[in-house]
Amino acid sequence: MKKLDEVQIETLYVFTRKHFVEWYDVQTELVDHLANGIEDQWQENPNITFDEALTKEFKKFGVFGFSEIVEQKTNALSKHYIKEVLKYLKEYFKLPKIIITSFSVWVVFKLMQLFEHKDYFVIPLVFIVFGYVIFYATKENLRIKKSFKETGKKWLFENIYGQMGGFIHLFNIGIYFPIISNSKAEWSVTSQFIFSFCVVLYVLLIYISIKVVSPKLRQKLAKEHPEYFLTFNA
Repeated sequence: MKKLDEVQIETLYVFTRKHFVEWYDVQTELVDHLANGIEDQWQENPNITFDEALTKEFKKFGVFGFSEIVEQKTNALSKHYIKEVLKYLKEYFKLPKIIITSFSVWVVFKLMQLFEHKDYFVIPLVFIVFGYVIFYATKENLRIKKSFKETGKKWLFENIYGQMGGFIHLFNIGIYFPIISNSKAEWSVTSQFIFSFCVVLYVLLIYISIKVVSPKLRQKLAKEHPEYFLTFNA
């Protein structure tokens, strides 16, 4: 059976990049799919050229080309990441870790009560939490740019990890709600408790995302994708 050579495989990588697939992991999946399709065509008709077989195979993706595949892959990775984070997050609401969670909420709540003007506590705390997130995101972005410069490869799951699966935007609502609701009123005990709980929940989310889930999945993917090892250690 006729097989693609290394030059033709590289041509397929170039082809995917020309059709707006910037992520190397997605490119690899598409190249494997295209290569198998082309080789199947050669088995049926050995006289068809590489370019003709590629054009025929690409038409199977429809008018939107590879865009739907990229979207599906992005959604799948995001859902998997969120699922993993939630799995570890649930542990902090079960014994024995719920004791740590409850104590942390109580500490934030009691610290908040020490301030007559709650904004003197709330605003610095929010800035510290979000400052760390910005620091982490900036550091990751610089690392990814450096590894891309050295390896020429960008990875979709790196982008997903950098966004923490989208959880950052979701839990922003929980932190800002008490601030907005009390902008012209005194902080009630209930609103103080809600804010304390949201802060602890958000910090747990950040910790689990950065320190638990991302490292585990990176190590797993480094084993599954040898090419990623260079990026992971860049």
